[in-house]
Amino acid sequence: MSPPSSLGNLAAVAIGWLLLAPHTLAATLFSSTAPSLSPIDQATGQPCLNFGTLNNTKCECPIGFGGSDCGQPLCDSLASGQDRRAREPNESSCDCTDGWTGINCNVCMRDDACSALRPPRSPEYPTVPGEMENATCYSSVRPIATTNYLQCEVTNDAIVKQLEGKKPEITYTCDAPSGNCQFQFWADEKESFFCQLSDCSTSQEYEDKVNRTTIQCGKMKCDCYPGRLLCDPHGFDLTEWFNSDDEEEGGPRGPGLLQCEESATRPGELPERSCIFSEMWMNKLISDVFGDPNIKLFCPLAGECLYPSEVPGAGSGRYRGFTPLAIVLMSLAAAALLIGILGAIYWARTQSNADLRGIYESIEAAEEDDGIDGEETNGRRAHMMDNHVASDIMFRDITYTIDAPKEPAHGWFQIPRRKAQANGNAPLSVLHDVQGVVRAGEVMAVMGGSGAGKTTFLDILAKRNKRGAVTGDILVNGKFMSDAEYRSIVGYVDQEDTLMPTLTVYETVLYSALLRLPRHMSEKEKEDRVKETLVELDILHIANRRIGTTGERGISGGEKRRVSIACELVTGPSILFLDEPTSGLDAFNAYNVVESLVNLARTYHRTIILTIHQPRSNIFALFDKLVLLAKGRVVYSGPAQQECRDCFEQQGFRCPLGFNMADYLIDLTMHVADKDEANTPSSAGSPRDGSFIVVPTKDSERPRLSRRLSIRAAQEAELYTPHKDSDASASGINGNSEEVNGTKNKPGDPTTPIEELKPLLPLPDEGGNGSDYRIPGLRASRRASAAPDFVNEHLRVLVDGYRDSRVGQAMSAQLDDAVTRACSITGVNGRPSAASLSSQMSRLLAQSTTFTPPHHTGATVWTQFKILSQRTIKNLYRNPYLLLTHYFISILVAVALGFLYWHLDLTISGFQNRMGVLFFICAVFGFGCLSSMMVFGGERVVFVRERAGGYYSPAVYFLSKVLFDLIPLRTIPPLLLGLISYHMMGLRSDDFTFFVKFLLVLVLFNLAAASACLMISIAIPETAVATLIATLLMLFEMLFGGMLLNKNWLGTFGKIACNLSFFNAGWEALMVNEVNGLILIDRKFLQDINVPGAAILGTFGLNALGYWKDVGRLVAMIVVLLALGMAWLVIMVKERR
Repeated sequence: MSPPSSLGNLAAVAIGWLLLAPHTLAATLFSSTAPSLSPIDQATGQPCLNFGTLNNTKCECPIGFGGSDCGQPLCDSLASGQDRRAREPNESSCDCTDGWTGINCNVCMRDDACSALRPPRSPEYPTVPGEMENATCYSSVRPIATTNYLQCEVTNDAIVKQLEGKKPEITYTCDAPSGNCQFQFWADEKESFFCQLSDCSTSQEYEDKVNRTTIQCGKMKCDCYPGRLLCDPHGFDLTEWFNSDDEEEGGPRGPGLLQCEESATRPGELPERSCIFSEMWMNKLISDVFGDPNIKLFCPLAGECLYPSEVPGAGSGRYRGFTPLAIVLMSLAAAALLIGILGAIYWARTQSNADLRGIYESIEAAEEDDGIDGEETNGRRAHMMDNHVASDIMFRDITYTIDAPKEPAHGWFQIPRRKAQANGNAPLSVLHDVQGVVRAGEVMAVMGGSGAGKTTFLDILAKRNKRGAVTGDILVNGKFMSDAEYRSIVGYVDQEDTLMPTLTVYETVLYSALLRLPRHMSEKEKEDRVKETLVELDILHIANRRIGTTGERGISGGEKRRVSIACELVTGPSILFLDEPTSGLDAFNAYNVVESLVNLARTYHRTIILTIHQPRSNIFALFDKLVLLAKGRVVYSGPAQQECRDCFEQQGFRCPLGFNMADYLIDLTMHVADKDEANTPSSAGSPRDGSFIVVPTKDSERPRLSRRLSIRAAQEAELYTPHKDSDASASGINGNSEEVNGTKNKPGDPTTPIEELKPLLPLPDEGGNGSDYRIPGLRASRRASAAPDFVNEHLRVLVDGYRDSRVGQAMSAQLDDAVTRACSITGVNGRPSAASLSSQMSRLLAQSTTFTPPHHTGATVWTQFKILSQRTIKNLYRNPYLLLTHYFISILVAVALGFLYWHLDLTISGFQNRMGVLFFICAVFGFGCLSSMMVFGGERVVFVRERAGGYYSPAVYFLSKVLFDLIPLRTIPPLLLGLISYHMMGLRSDDFTFFVKFLLVLVLFNLAAASACLMISIAIPETAVATLIATLLMLFEMLFGGMLLNKNWLGTFGKIACNLSFFNAGWEALMVNEVNGLILIDRKFLQDINVPGAAILGTFGLNALGYWKDVGRLVAMIVVLLALGMAWLVIMVKERR
């Protein structure tokens, strides 16, 4: 019967033939006589069966087969070699040598059976001199070092039933060196067909009590045993189908797959090993004929003769280790890595200094090009004026309110509120109707005592982010501007110098220029701008000096302040705001800083507005305009010199000869601001500061003051009391006059009784007599008394006195006129409302014909990343102590662990040591990552300032910190530790991939722990609190890491905590990589009991197949933690003033 033309017809014919001719099938299958074959079979073209090779006219047969055609199984054992006899045709089975079994006696059963095949040899790593190792019979599906033999029973029910009780079997042989396999199909130990497989690879997976082995072969070809089952030319013959090249109808071509599962067994018992053999075309045949998806097998017999040192993970409990060459290479790699890093740090530090050597020469050349004696030409100063627009700034009715803080409760007791704050949480007014004008080329000083609102006012004027509500009008050159356009022409210098301590002065200013100047400017132009700025601020001579810190000598405080100014000035702002530029400086440096600002204003027509606290007289003389604040109110706003003196003298406050005018004004505002309503005569009480006591008297008499005599009391009364001048009778200051501030009092007009201002009056005489005064601005104070915010009468006198003065009225008129003209541009009648002001600003700016601010587009994202990366790298190698400490700690720990855990054996004690050392390594790196708290924590203030100044995108900053700060600290130390200690401790060395996987887990674990610490440092601004939280996190991560708590014992929430623990993921991956696949030895009662490593892992709640899952968990944790950190940085970490 010829084979059918299609696989479907083949299946149908096969089923019919098997069902209708069972006797014919049996007769053909179990014929005891094999047909005679010619030297070359004309049907198959194969001269030798079982894929033997023809050498001249003689077949060279595969192991286990003999005869002239390689069609007869051999008996005896593998150890018999060439003396093995072929099974006779009349024999139903072979009689194997003791210790061997199988159809062709290829499977070993005992260790002593392998002695003849592989004689004893000296081990590679003997424990005692002269020790020999004997071969052992290793039962496994996959080949290890030589050739593995497997015999299986076919368990498909349909096949077993169809063969009427005749036992179907398969023998499977795989050769490890060549990667080739063969299998034969037998029925009642009579071979039916045979197949050869090539390009084979093996893999194993281990779970608790179950081992899975897979042998996958890329190519497969089969052939028939002529005259046997399915190969009978007179019956059913698959020969043509086996040899067909038809891609759709041909026989099996591969890939072929053998998959086996083996459960744990007791010593001396045959393993429970079930397998399947699968190949696409053969599966189709089995499915069509027998209804099964593939060939199912039961394979208890398997054997390969190996030396103990060749057994995977075994070695009789002795350390095998890497070869000496591998150890040398690993040591050289560690040394090269360390030397390379140290060399790179040294080269970078020296190269940085070399880059600055030509700065002085280039700037001196530029100075010569600019001319002589400071004459302004088209050179350096012309560059400083590029894209500059002189800007006048006006502000009117600037008011700032915030929500009043809630009164804290203290248990059942609450601190009582003052009456003035008793009406709930009413908004608190911090600034109230502040106004002023400053022109281009002028310097305006904002002065006042502590808490007067100077910094708040400056922030609002610079349009920094504020938490409260801001109202009022700000005009630039008589026009409204949008916030974005306004910020593009202003610069802001904080009170604190937030500079990178490891950068030089030149680099600090250069990075500001590269990040903020317009991208159309070339790098050379930006560098020239930096050099020009250094010259103008007289810091050229310190260009190559580092900023420095408290513990490391750097530049002085005044020089730092000028560097901060340079960082803003280099961008060419039209308006420059400075918060306390002289704070913390001595008188000489303070004057130098202010003088440089005045020169910038005069020379380059900049508008300078600064806050200052009690400047010296020579500094005060440099100011053009002055805004004097007290409790957020304007006490004065206008010209800073003679006009200011005249205004206060008109109110009766004259600065005595020899006094600093600035000191006098600030002390005056502080004196009146400190006066409380409780100190007025209407509320008798105790003395405020020990200078006076109010003594109640009769209602008809004025209260008397009993004053404690002191120099300070007498001086304050003299300095801060309105005095009569020489023209008192003419000016109406005299109390007997009917004219107050030039206005005649009508009979019955209310006047301010002298008692309201007693603390401001001269000392009474001993009889309690005093002069009767009526104060200028009285009616204004009466009008202001209706203000909702608490302001005492003494401060109200000064505020309303300025408002009614000539300077104040002129200022108000000028501002009202400017705002009216600005509003008329858009056709808005009167002053715009706060709600409509924002929408009008863009139109106002667009319609402006007199002022158009330059549109600046800063650095691109790539430029930002490149510059920030350079800065991060410089910060790292210029302050290498943290980096080098991590490296040397890793080396020290590696050497210590290497000697302490020297060459761990494969006993249960060795397993315990492996658990301990791997967990300790995780702990070392986990707690070492607490140093990541300073990766961002040390630069938080710098980041907030630079972000507010528009230096860069927060996401770009975060990426540069992660790549060039976090990674060098977290990738190199694990590599150093692994290269040094891995071979010393005797960790798994049967395959180099185990070492690579070990390093991979260490690096990922270190990055995960560092990412967690970085995220915490970003979310919590207080470094001490953040460190405490990170430490607690590490402790709980360790608790749920799997070493201290068994995961199988925990409940649902405990298991979730384990799954979220990077300690659990890292330690489990290290344990699985090290133990899974090992055969551990437990020595009990002088006997060695082999224990699979996977079984012990399961006992400790570890997943024996979880390595790559744990790696995925670590990667996911790193990504999530870094994403959370970046999101918090972008959304939450910003300037809030």
